[in-house]
Amino acid sequence: MGRLRNNDTLPCIDGCVRPQVVSAGIGRPRVIVGVTGQYYLLSSRLCCKVCRKRWYADNPLWLENLPKRYTNLLPAILTYKKAICKSVMDELRRTGNSPTDMANQIMEMMHLKYERANLAYLLSCQNIMDGEAGKYDQRTITQFLRQETKPAPFGEYGDSDGWNGISVSAHYLTDCLLHEYQHQEVAIKTLLQGNFGQAFRSDHTRKVARKVTFSSGTMSSYAIMNENWMILSWVMVQSETEKSLKPMYEGLANRYSSAGIEKAQYQWVDRDCCAAFKVAESCTGEHLNWDAWRTTDAIVAEATSGNLLNTCASRCHYNTNITIKLDLFHCMRRFLRECVSEHHPLYSSFAQFLSAAFSVVDQEDLQKLKDAYTFCGIQPANPTKKHIRGHCRTKIPQPEELVQRVEGVFQHFYLAKDPNDVPLFKPSMLKAWRIQRVHILRGCLSDPQVEGGILYRHGGTVQLNHVQGEGAKVPVWIPIRGTSQQEGYHFHQAQWVTGTRISSELFQAQGMTGVARWNYQRLVDLKQPDVRLPAVFDPALIADLNAVSERVFGEEKYPAFRLSSRDTGEKFGLEYVEPDCRPVPLDWDKHRSKTDSTDALSPPPQISPPPVPSELPQSSSTAPTKLFQFPVCPPADVAVKPDVDPSSAPDPQTEPETTYPPPLPQLSSPTAARTGPVKTGGRVFVLDHKRWPAPMKKAIDDLLNKHRGQKDMLKHVDQDYAALVHNSCNDPNSMLHPTTKLHISQYLKHLAKLMNTSSSLNTSPEKLQDRQQLWHSLTVGSETTSVPVVTMPVATVNPPPPAQTLATPLTQDSIEKIVKNIMERQQQQQPQQQPGKKKPQTKTCLSCGQPKSRYENDGSSIHFFFQQGPVRYFYCSNKVFKTYGAEGLTNPKMPFKDFAGTEFFQRELDATKKNVEERGQQKRKRAESQHTGRKCRFCKMELKQGPNSPHIHTGFPGVVGKYIYCPAKVFSIYKDQGMGKEMTWKEFQESQFYEMERQRWEVEKGK
Repeated sequence: MGRLRNNDTLPCIDGCVRPQVVSAGIGRPRVIVGVTGQYYLLSSRLCCKVCRKRWYADNPLWLENLPKRYTNLLPAILTYKKAICKSVMDELRRTGNSPTDMANQIMEMMHLKYERANLAYLLSCQNIMDGEAGKYDQRTITQFLRQETKPAPFGEYGDSDGWNGISVSAHYLTDCLLHEYQHQEVAIKTLLQGNFGQAFRSDHTRKVARKVTFSSGTMSSYAIMNENWMILSWVMVQSETEKSLKPMYEGLANRYSSAGIEKAQYQWVDRDCCAAFKVAESCTGEHLNWDAWRTTDAIVAEATSGNLLNTCASRCHYNTNITIKLDLFHCMRRFLRECVSEHHPLYSSFAQFLSAAFSVVDQEDLQKLKDAYTFCGIQPANPTKKHIRGHCRTKIPQPEELVQRVEGVFQHFYLAKDPNDVPLFKPSMLKAWRIQRVHILRGCLSDPQVEGGILYRHGGTVQLNHVQGEGAKVPVWIPIRGTSQQEGYHFHQAQWVTGTRISSELFQAQGMTGVARWNYQRLVDLKQPDVRLPAVFDPALIADLNAVSERVFGEEKYPAFRLSSRDTGEKFGLEYVEPDCRPVPLDWDKHRSKTDSTDALSPPPQISPPPVPSELPQSSSTAPTKLFQFPVCPPADVAVKPDVDPSSAPDPQTEPETTYPPPLPQLSSPTAARTGPVKTGGRVFVLDHKRWPAPMKKAIDDLLNKHRGQKDMLKHVDQDYAALVHNSCNDPNSMLHPTTKLHISQYLKHLAKLMNTSSSLNTSPEKLQDRQQLWHSLTVGSETTSVPVVTMPVATVNPPPPAQTLATPLTQDSIEKIVKNIMERQQQQQPQQQPGKKKPQTKTCLSCGQPKSRYENDGSSIHFFFQQGPVRYFYCSNKVFKTYGAEGLTNPKMPFKDFAGTEFFQRELDATKKNVEERGQQKRKRAESQHTGRKCRFCKMELKQGPNSPHIHTGFPGVVGKYIYCPAKVFSIYKDQGMGKEMTWKEFQESQFYEMERQRWEVEKGK
């Protein structure tokens, strides 16, 4: 293009139909704060010839009406009185820092520039003074031309006639961040609605929910992830129930239906995977008997009988055929929590065997990985757990095999103890095993079988340890199962939302931006060759770029970020509304800086430096110590005085108005002995347990023995040891050095490992042989050694709208054929609907479960209807037998005639009469409390004239129709005209407003 043509008419700020905007003079400069410094933006003054309205070109209301071709070139975000560069918001969005950290970073950078400029000014002054003194072999005459030899001060940072530095507050950055999110909100929500998947992973967490609190209590975060680890939906719920997730799953179903994509068939959850059940409580000492742990045929039959499907929200409102599975991580964590302590010598062994029992490794892949170890020169060729998880296919066996493997591990460890006779399991481990065994037998943990294999994603191949050659090439297998990636997502989500307690608006902005950036990074990690992704993350910018690119070139630049026109109406984050719950209010303007508060971008108050004393005292015990002190270079013409003895130094004379910073401590202070996280003021170097001296190790061992077996043992040891270090901080020969709770925990694990090597479980030949046999049965000798897989394709992201194409072109013959088929269907349905009356439903007896009709039950119980006056009694032989069996009733199928002759019949009849009377009283109370008459639309009181109603039914002379006088309505009409209170009808007739009301009523009736 040769040149850009300006064919746009500038709009008027008042919205004139045919505006004529012209320049009206020189504008004003605006200070713009950027990442590298501050600069100025000049804006002209504009005027509309039509409405004579004048305004500045940097007015935000006017900038919103400009075409995007102009606002896109604007380098800053402008508000009414302040402005900030877009680079600051880009950096704030990219790094994920809090507004406070970003404000501190900007202020530090701007103060650095100020101090460097101050140093440059002083160096220039020094250069001139040295030249005048003849330091460069020639004296200048400028000193004789000046009247003042002392240079002018550089000035403070905020001097308006000097440097004029500005201050950036965190509140203003928060306001700008919320403004930027409102600009990106539509694009972020549309991108989130464009994600799909065939396998769901869902999980609750409160890590991030603790940062936002309401009067109703702490909320929970619930997210759904697909097989590519991308977030499909994220909501904040106030109750962790299935009812609260109903709108979310209905929105997901609508999303899949409108896009024409098949719904997901599998879902892994952290709880509520199957129907509810009950297990027997464990008795005292029962866990010491192996028969209580054994799985019998009766237990298997009880766990697998009946309806095993639960009524979760995803099955009820999303896909009725979805398969719900329990995550293995949460199942194993429930087992490990029932151990006595993670520092137990046998804890790590039990966790290793339990993990091997749940997962079967493909032996062919494992052998290839060992060969790759050998090819790379890694000896011994024992693959690590991380390499096995990433390069070998694993499988969770079917229920029959899985329950045998896990039961074998429990049989080996249920009586295990350490040398101190401390058992590994708590007594509650038996109940945990009974609960999780039901999930295992129901198949909640086993991998779903799809076409003879399990679901996996193939991630290509990598070179082990970056060694070149075919021998070092190993495949990358990514499982579909589990919610382990959700735990990593929870950690990152807590980092996106900065601070510990933040507002709901900032929480929503940071949370939604973090979710969108997470999904973008997952697309980058997939490394699909046919998908083109931008190198920057800005949803609104990429959406505008795609729209303009499609209009100019006919195709979108980044199709993966296509914004669909389908709006499913889903709500995310705090905007999500649960059933029967009030929505969370989001006020996006409450963070704006008030006009009466300190300006966010304003020069700071000038602070005069403290006076410098002429003489500094020499005594180190009484002299105030400066934080930073540099040696002073004496002038050339002044001789250096000898050192003065501190004892002979005169007493310091301190002026009353002079203040100094407090002196630094000369000896070790108690704050230096902290054993928690090392902060400012504490000792920087903390000794690891491998470098502890003997007295320090002995003190910690004594504290461990003192608090052994107590709850929060490490916390008590840490506090007591901190007290010892505090007490010995004045002793220069003390060997008690500060440490942290983390190092004490590592030391405890080190002792457990040393104790584990001499444990009876390892040293006994019988125990060692049993352990080796168990490990062999779980690995090489397993029943399942091969893991066939079915590779799942990459999930769909932002698909194009389904094309509505016709299989055959519409012709006259095809239209007649379609109409004929419709008429035939209607004729077939009409005879079926006429005779087919609705079958009356028969109620079911709550006691025996049979129909109440005596002709439709199976004969196991006898039913009869008896009526005496207003009392209707339903007789069920099974019910009365359960009620009066202990009092002498023996026949569970007693006819009603025989039962009517017993004393129990009269008791049943009296109880039924009492229930009928209570129901009648309740109905009468409800009828009395309900109001059936009409109410006034204005005061909401009864229109009926009476002692409890202020309304008067009357009329005006000469005006046709009835007039109902309402004191509240008349007072609201004539309050501005002088009426002081609500009047009765008599008072109103005597007032001046009576005639005014008559005229108003006459005009209203005439209409």
